[in-house]
Amino acid sequence: MKVHDVMRTSVVVLPQNATLKDVLDKFLAHHLDSLPIIDAAQHVVGLITIDDLVEIFLPRYYEILRDFSALEDKGQLASLFSQAFSGLDMHHEKLILAADVMSSDLHWVSSDDSLLEAAAHLQTQNQPRLPVVDKDRKLVGLISDFEVILALLQGSVALSR
Repeated sequence: MKVHDVMRTSVVVLPQNATLKDVLDKFLAHHLDSLPIIDAAQHVVGLITIDDLVEIFLPRYYEILRDFSALEDKGQLASLFSQAFSGLDMHHEKLILAADVMSSDLHWVSSDDSLLEAAAHLQTQNQPRLPVVDKDRKLVGLISDFEVILALLQGSVALSR
């Protein structure tokens, strides 16, 4: 089975010169966990994940979640979220671009790669999704670890019948 058999072809993207507000708007409007960033030639140049945004707005978020007593005081936690977002005004949102936030050290897979190759890239990259590109490195889709595992499981069930 190949990547093109299971990849998602409907992908929300942003150009590398999009503002941080554009990035946030896309994440919220489309309930994304990752967002491919493209250049003017439609080449994938980076990826922004929800973890990247957490590091920007709430750098201590995971540490706070580990402290269950902080979760008990809902007012304290809500206050923490409010403080994180109140420090960023509209002026700053326009100064920070997608290119400033994205991870440019990423792997991608070809739509003709096998699912096992995609699984290996997903594992080494430690990301839930990878961009799928054509021979010109233009974005044609996304593939996730969930889609790979589901396809491999469906294939093994079909073989056992």
